Amino acid sequence: MALIKWTDDLNLNIKSIDDQHRKLVSMINEFYMHLQQKSNKELISKLIRDMKNYTIVHFSDEEKLFDQYGFQESIAHKKEHQDFVDKVNDLEYRFNTGKLVLSIEITNFLKCWLTEHIKGTDAGYVHLLQSKGMI
Repeated sequence: MALIKWTDDLNLNIKSIDDQHRKLVSMINEFYMHLQQKSNKELISKLIRDMKNYTIVHFSDEEKLFDQYGFQESIAHKKEHQDFVDKVNDLEYRFNTGKLVLSIEITNFLKCWLTEHIKGTDAGYVHLLQSKGMI
């Protein structure tokens, strides 16, 4: 069973960003599945690293659009991105050093952060990007 089900309220109606968000949802669901199956530490570590790296690429793509189109809230939005990456880096480090046992709490954090970020923070740039022709 998937942790996150893609629903219409997650669509920003900007194809490139929605595609990346769908990929992140898929990655979190795969991570969740492997946690439930108690997969080995090496696989879990790889999934965390892959999610983190893809998230960094996604954030970078968004931030380039902010800079290109003069998004007024870009500083706060970029800070939110950086705070998330810092949190995931900490979780990754603690897991890899045996100081953290991954649990449903971690996957719920990822789920809540992503869905709230898309519906809240990301929704703030939709009008600007669509007014610039991005769909």
